[in-house]
Amino acid sequence: MSVIFTGPGSASLTVTPLPGTVQYGDGHDDRGGGNVPNARAGSARNGSCQVLVDDSSPSEAELLACVSPIGEGDVDVTGTDIDSDMHSYDALVDVEIGGDSVQIATISWKGTISA
Repeated sequence: MSVIFTGPGSASLTVTPLPGTVQYGDGHDDRGGGNVPNARAGSARNGSCQVLVDDSSPSEAELLACVSPIGEGDVDVTGTDIDSDMHSYDALVDVEIGGDSVQIATISWKGTISA
């Protein structure tokens, strides 16, 4: 079981999410309604998962390197833990690390359908 984050060039990070933490959905940008017909301005593929941070992979440094800089997203999110029709492309990725005795990283992404 895995979630794979592939960035520009050959940069890639594969994580094994904690059981039951993978969430993904659409979040389309739908506009209109009421007196104006609905129109889809954008199709989204968003999601999140949690992973254990320890001495093995992924390390804290590897996770923080996965965070997107300011600007357009450029990370593809795939893997066996995500249905193939929910893979995310050109995603912005964020990582939040927390926990008391055990560090848990929450990785979230906001991307789109394949171009």
